[in-house]
Amino acid sequence: MRKLIYGHIVEIEMYKDLLEKSGIECFVKNEFEEASHAGFGSGLPGNADLFVDEQDLVSAEKIVKEYKESGD
Repeated sequence: MRKLIYGHIVEIEMYKDLLEKSGIECFVKNEFEEASHAGFGSGLPGNADLFVDEQDLVSAEKIVKEYKESGD
């Protein structure tokens, strides 16, 4: 898996939904939430990384870029 983008969890979940609707599998990694459950403080609250499979990276980047440029 490769990291596609880092940002606010709301934005990341929106991109995740968009990619999954396009048939691209992905997952969200929220270090702050994971660390807080373990009793540590790491990362920024409300931010997360979005990962996709290596072979889907170019397609996923294109989808995210087109969405950002559309202004929605």
